[in-house]
Amino acid sequence: MSTGNIYDIAVIGGGAAGLSAAIFACREGRRRGRSPSVIVLEKGARVGRKLLSTGNGTCNLANVDASPAHYHGENPTFVEPALKRMPAEEMLRFFSSLGVECAARENGRVYPLCLQAGAVLDCLRLELLADGAEERCGTAVTALRREGGGFALAAGEEIIGARRVLVCAGGAASPALGGSADGYTLLSELGHSRVPLFPSIVQVRTDPALVKAVKGVRVEGRIAFRLEGRELCAQEGEVLFTDYGLSGPAVMQISRCVGDWERKKRGRMTAVLDLLPGFTKEQVETLLLRRRELKERTLENYLTGFVNKRLGQTLLKAAGLTPPTLPVQTLTHRDIEKLAGFMKGWELSVTGTQGFGGAQVTAGGISTAEFDPGTLESRLAPGLYAAGEVLDIDGDCGGFNLHWAWASARLAAESMVESL
Repeated sequence: MSTGNIYDIAVIGGGAAGLSAAIFACREGRRRGRSPSVIVLEKGARVGRKLLSTGNGTCNLANVDASPAHYHGENPTFVEPALKRMPAEEMLRFFSSLGVECAARENGRVYPLCLQAGAVLDCLRLELLADGAEERCGTAVTALRREGGGFALAAGEEIIGARRVLVCAGGAASPALGGSADGYTLLSELGHSRVPLFPSIVQVRTDPALVKAVKGVRVEGRIAFRLEGRELCAQEGEVLFTDYGLSGPAVMQISRCVGDWERKKRGRMTAVLDLLPGFTKEQVETLLLRRRELKERTLENYLTGFVNKRLGQTLLKAAGLTPPTLPVQTLTHRDIEKLAGFMKGWELSVTGTQGFGGAQVTAGGISTAEFDPGTLESRLAPGLYAAGEVLDIDGDCGGFNLHWAWASARLAAESMVESL
């Protein structure tokens, strides 16, 4: 193997955390009067692939409400020093300095005014180039070991030396966009332990018997996940029916508990849908009784005009109210009470999630107990740092995960430069 250059800082992973960390390191170096040599090593053919898909391409890059309450892991308070160092107003200043003007919406989510994830990535790369940092794609780091006062990184036939190393290779979610377990492997080889992984912000699989009939239908409702009848989490918002189960913002937001259950496989998990959260069950019954007076209607069209037609027909089938050719006047008070119960609490058996392939985020990761939350330096291998999704930290949907990526990248980068 050939020995390459020795850099002050080597960043493993060219995603949001990796690119911003290199920029922060160069800026901190200039502030201290000495610019460090920085290289970003990305195994893929290009950097930032996952960033391009954020917010369906509009790039929800932060949230003004970022706080430990929106993060998960064995120790969610681990995020506090990084978030305090880079609150939302500081985040906006950072992106403005790159040429990306942003604005916060009423729900706290921060977006670039251009609503283009590609433009955010372009500005990060342009800044990286202007700072003199080196970006090297198609370079998979397969081994990382202590050597002298620094580290040796094996990349193909080359050994790259670095005084400080930052691992921010992301998580196992979205393998089609570059997600992998590489970062966990590198850190584990240096003695770090891993909290079990499972998918989060992910679609949920249910018994497909009825949901297939309403594939593609969207409703504004309330979704709750229950384990053995006990409600674990709930969310109001858009629910999307698919041929395998449930998706949509409301489902994805609270899907973490399903991923955790899927990993353990203990107890029965159900999804309970309230399709009319703005109405009480009694109000729904009153409306259904009134609809029984509609002339020349059969069950097939009993709910048409009240809820989505296909959804209405599926609910009637779920409630056992068949055949569809029966006149609506044949419905009894007991039938209507039963149907109202389904509309306010349709229970579906959950079978799992769509796995890491459909997930936006990885829950679990390298244990935060083995890193200093004030610097993100390893307690086991001095000079080694970690940031972003590779650690056992995952955020809620809404820009929290990218917020953690930028904030942890800044803390780690500035800590590395200070240590040099």
